[in-house]
Amino acid sequence: MEIPYTVHARPDTGLFNAKIGIWLFLASEVMLFGGLFSAYIFLRLGADYPWPVHDLDVTLGFWNTIVLIASSVTVVMAWACLKLRKFGWYRINMAITVICAGVFMFNKSLEYSAKFKHYAVKLTDGTILTGHMPEDEHGHTIPYTVKFGDVTELSLGIPVRQSAVTADPVDHVLPYVEGEAPKFKTEDGKEITLDKAAFAELRAAAIAKAKADKKDTATVKLTATAPFKVAARPSEIFGYTATTITFRDGTTATGKLIDDKMTLEVDGIDTRGVAQPEKSLAFDHRYLANWQKAFVANRDHHVSEFEHKYPTRDKARSATLQKESLYFKLHSATPPAEGAAHGDKHGAEAHAPAGSHGHGEAHHPTVIIEKKDITFFSNFTPKLNTYYAIYFTLTGLHGAHVVAGALVLLYFLVFDNKRLKKDPEHLANRVEVGGLFWHFVDLVWIFLFPLLYLL
Repeated sequence: MEIPYTVHARPDTGLFNAKIGIWLFLASEVMLFGGLFSAYIFLRLGADYPWPVHDLDVTLGFWNTIVLIASSVTVVMAWACLKLRKFGWYRINMAITVICAGVFMFNKSLEYSAKFKHYAVKLTDGTILTGHMPEDEHGHTIPYTVKFGDVTELSLGIPVRQSAVTADPVDHVLPYVEGEAPKFKTEDGKEITLDKAAFAELRAAAIAKAKADKKDTATVKLTATAPFKVAARPSEIFGYTATTITFRDGTTATGKLIDDKMTLEVDGIDTRGVAQPEKSLAFDHRYLANWQKAFVANRDHHVSEFEHKYPTRDKARSATLQKESLYFKLHSATPPAEGAAHGDKHGAEAHAPAGSHGHGEAHHPTVIIEKKDITFFSNFTPKLNTYYAIYFTLTGLHGAHVVAGALVLLYFLVFDNKRLKKDPEHLANRVEVGGLFWHFVDLVWIFLFPLLYLL
């Protein structure tokens, strides 16, 4: 059965079916992105922290804008060439459109990668240190971990009935053991190597015993034949004390806390949340005390410059001034010479780690932060604040539209050759519909670029 009005227009609307369908779909897309843009505005107006301004790479965003605008032109040219039966030029222009989509997504991946590697650490006085985790000689990031030593015992709680949390040391403890996997003795003195088969047997016996004793939870204690060490990221544990560490499955290991300090290569000091910025905890003698004079000089320079240019404006209401004067970027491992400490006007952008990691001098000072001074830390992802939550939502959803649109156009180019030869007018209609979607994707970016990168 042939579908009507795929090539010729309907008499009642003057449009072929697919064109009506894409306009209805785009109307729903307008409501979707309109709601997200509104969410951005309300989040910004209601933010209880300094809203990030100029945190994104404007140059990269600008070139992505140029790339998408160029792709809008080439998709129209592809459609026009198809209507004129210039099939060679149709293929060239469609290929350029798909390549532009690939370039856009590649640039976006660079931007995302920089955010994933960039961290913010909030100290107890409100100061935020930004920077990167150190890297090993192979260029791999060394994550922040809590290290325990002299671990001699594991305590397991196994619910008799199905539960969301149940002990599974094979998957939740052993992966974080440093060195060889330890051997254990059970409560009846039997020595075992803890693997899935051994734990399944142990678990079944413990549950059977708990049922016989009419208990809801089976408790199992495993004693290590030799002390061992574990090192786990904070996201992989529930908590710890000086003598115990509890993993996400509820297993508790008894030992001794060795180290819970964080090593950070600092590239920025944000004191906008501190009552007396020059007395920030960042300038404690344990951390960056030698940078205090450079920070004060940078702050005073920007304040003086603002007062000279805008004598009637309120300094406290200028987000740009607050960032330039109180968010100090560190471009070297040692403080600059006096009088040369004026920061970059665009604040702290997320760049790849600048340290050479054993191949020369590092470009940023390295500090070891005590856990008691840290209230929160995260890389520049939705976990950090609502700005990055809405940023990743908007750009991620837009990126998904770019990929979907590019795949459709690529299908027309590569797999629709039969229609190209037998019914080019039908293919032209399909390309027109794909082009309308592509223009919408480009239009969304025209709004995203100034909203996220410039304002």
